[in-house]
Amino acid sequence: MRQDPVTASIGELLQKLKKVEHKMRSAGLPLFLARLPVWVLCLHYCVMMRGKTTRIRRIARRIESWLAAMHELVQKEEARRELIDIDKGMQDDIEATKRTLLSLRELCVNIGEMFSGIGFRSHLLDWTQNSFLRVIDDSCSAAINLQNTLASHDARVLALLRQEQAQQLAAPA
Repeated sequence: MRQDPVTASIGELLQKLKKVEHKMRSAGLPLFLARLPVWVLCLHYCVMMRGKTTRIRRIARRIESWLAAMHELVQKEEARRELIDIDKGMQDDIEATKRTLLSLRELCVNIGEMFSGIGFRSHLLDWTQNSFLRVIDDSCSAAINLQNTLASHDARVLALLRQEQAQQLAAPA
């Protein structure tokens, strides 16, 4: 399987920085100075991930608000026959969002493993990644709940419409 280009480029960069660290250590620099380039990359990655975490948190809130709106809508008698996702467009959009979130999750895990692979440990990196993964997992759970709610709503509406149609066909004209 082909490696993701982002993962590949970060992996290459980390390997190069590890070589720079080794050369700096060989030149007599203390470890904390030799490791500075890796720390800077880690810090940059953590800042970027915090921004992504914030944006994904907003997406999760939108999904949760749609879920709340669906729950509210299905409680109303006049709305019981509305909002049928016949072409499954909404389901497909939610599924695409979920796939994107899961690929971001995998990328995050891979990058963490790459930092570990060169012997780099950081509480900031661990905390940032754990926060990101929690938000991704919560977002995916909300998306799954929304998909299930839509599917059950559609099934109820279609069953109700079929029942009404059967009653109309059975009624004497």
